Amino acid sequence: MRPINLSLAGVVLLALTGCQSAPVTVSEPIKTFSISPECIEYTLQTDDEMIVGFRPVYFELNSDKSYSKLDAHMSCVATYLANHVDKELNIQGLTDDKGTIKYNKALAQRRADGIVEYLVSLGASYDQLVSSTKIIEDNGVKLTSSERSKTRRVDFIITDKSS
Repeated sequence: MRPINLSLAGVVLLALTGCQSAPVTVSEPIKTFSISPECIEYTLQTDDEMIVGFRPVYFELNSDKSYSKLDAHMSCVATYLANHVDKELNIQGLTDDKGTIKYNKALAQRRADGIVEYLVSLGASYDQLVSSTKIIEDNGVKLTSSERSKTRRVDFIITDKSS
């Protein structure tokens, strides 16, 4: 016997005409929301989840004030968190390789903490936010000015919420 492929319309038509068939199970639709493309670095679709990588937020030299426009960017991060209460966001502050480790660690922490406070002001939950730092040490490799400017940032790492 040859299998028959039916579209949803075909199944509905058969059901309406009184054809006896096995019950059709319809799963609930996937919860969707709008994310501004300006804040997405990448998205990955798995079988049951969309993984979103948010764009980093960049900072001026020796500053914890971002030169990126935060309004749309942070709004979509806050929206993502509101729609994914099972997720946790690690906001990781980074610095370039100039300055002492102590100074850079404090600067990186201020950058991360500033983004946490901004997200909370937009309605994000402290329970979903973690701030951390990553220090780039001077290891003898000379970075260009452009390369150093790319390390003065905050990255966003999304994980499943800790129990």
